Amino acid sequence: MRKYRWIVIIALIGCTVSFASCTKVQKKSTAIVSGVSDTGEVDPPMDVLIYTGSASWITLENATVAAKTTKKLLESNGIRAAITENEGYLKNWMVETTANGAVNVCVLYGVLPASIYAAGNTQPDGSVAENWIETTDGDTILNHADYLGYYSSDATPNNKAPLQNLMDLPHVDINVEEIENLNMLVTGDGKTVAPSLVNFKSNRPFPLEQLKSEWYAEKIYASDTGSIEATLADPIILRDGIRGRLAMVYQTHHGDNPKGQVAAEIIINYLLSKAVLFPMEK
Repeated sequence: MRKYRWIVIIALIGCTVSFASCTKVQKKSTAIVSGVSDTGEVDPPMDVLIYTGSASWITLENATVAAKTTKKLLESNGIRAAITENEGYLKNWMVETTANGAVNVCVLYGVLPASIYAAGNTQPDGSVAENWIETTDGDTILNHADYLGYYSSDATPNNKAPLQNLMDLPHVDINVEEIENLNMLVTGDGKTVAPSLVNFKSNRPFPLEQLKSEWYAEKIYASDTGSIEATLADPIILRDGIRGRLAMVYQTHHGDNPKGQVAAEIIINYLLSKAVLFPMEK
């Protein structure tokens, strides 16, 4: 009888593991921080913080590889960068760098952590992330893989609301019909700023016609036409007047593309270049 009891227990464990592996959002169970102090503060404040504690539409392993590539390239160009798997550290860093008079970049992999935007859209206005991008620092959330903000770090589907709330545009929707695997052709700016960027298929390119208020396409690096006169774009940098930015770079469903290299090139050659260290008017 004991023998069969162990068989049942092992089977249950196997089912649990199998179920967990099917979860859309992958999350680290432990926090390993690179370049961040044990007190939860970045010292000194990093120019760029890359969060790899949760990921969607990319495996945690691939996100970590891409993050290490981005960090290495940034540091080789004199840019201070760190990788963290702890969303609490990310929140502390974002609070610390809000309105600090410098451009900072937060890199995410398809998940908007609950520490900077409450899960379930329970804080639609005044979240840490929104406050961060609404100063005139020009701070940038750069997102890879899944729809920006669609999921939080606890696998709660926030759906379209986070992007709408961050932009204060209630009708923004990246998930428009029939844009799966849409060809993105590199633009002239894309070739200049991001040499590693090549034509690819995007799953969530941004619909340019949805830009309203003070939001505009600051830079388009690939689009459905291969020029800035386009309908859909990815990679793209969106800017809120002279305030912060949202960048969408390779919003692809487990796409095999050079996320790490292209993110680094955009940060080095544009976001943190001397030309845009301080916010400029549109």
